[in-house]
Amino acid sequence: MALRIEPEIGGVTIVLRGAFNPSIFQPFWMARQGLISDEEAGNAKVSVIHSEISHFAIEPSFILQVQVDRFTITTATAPLVRVSDLCTRIFGEVLPHTPISQLGINRTVHFSVGTADERDRIGRLIAPQDPWGDWGKGFASDDLAARGGLQSMTMINKKAGDREAGWIQARIEPSQSIGKGVTGIFMEINDHYQFKETAGAVAIMKVLQERFDASIAGSDNIIDQIMSLKS
Repeated sequence: MALRIEPEIGGVTIVLRGAFNPSIFQPFWMARQGLISDEEAGNAKVSVIHSEISHFAIEPSFILQVQVDRFTITTATAPLVRVSDLCTRIFGEVLPHTPISQLGINRTVHFSVGTADERDRIGRLIAPQDPWGDWGKGFASDDLAARGGLQSMTMINKKAGDREAGWIQARIEPSQSIGKGVTGIFMEINDHYQFKETAGAVAIMKVLQERFDASIAGSDNIIDQIMSLKS
């Protein structure tokens, strides 16, 4: 779906929890497996390759970080589905015996609502100040740097009936990345799946492939609901 406000920054991160060998995740290893091109491997921006953590960027396609218990791959470049396809190739074909127990499809956006006053109005709709009494009255200020109010809110729905176990969690905060920190909103939707230990990487990658598009659409629907609050 098309969001009613075009995000200024947006992307998706796939997170896997399990048991990984960070040191094998290197650009030229990925090239040898046919996952990326030799040119991409040669131009990779490598931060660290170590037995405890590997971190590098294949610009502008994705950023990869692997720890012994956590694998993340992030993209801010369309089509977002490329990270799903790449993840599936890694663990569905190249490393199918990797123990994986959790999957997260995380959608993030930063969007502007135009003015600081409008952002504050939306913040008060989501987190009313009246229940905070006299203390809450102090949130308002003509000085933008001194304004208070909603800083972070997380909502969770644990009745996600399309999975063995898991949840969908939404977080909303003021964006510090756009609008000089005063007109933007940041949202992150975490679509989380938990599996039995016997599920296996291949089966989990099948879930990722089958659910990715629907997950992004569902996350965008939640984000769009908050966008609809803009007057």
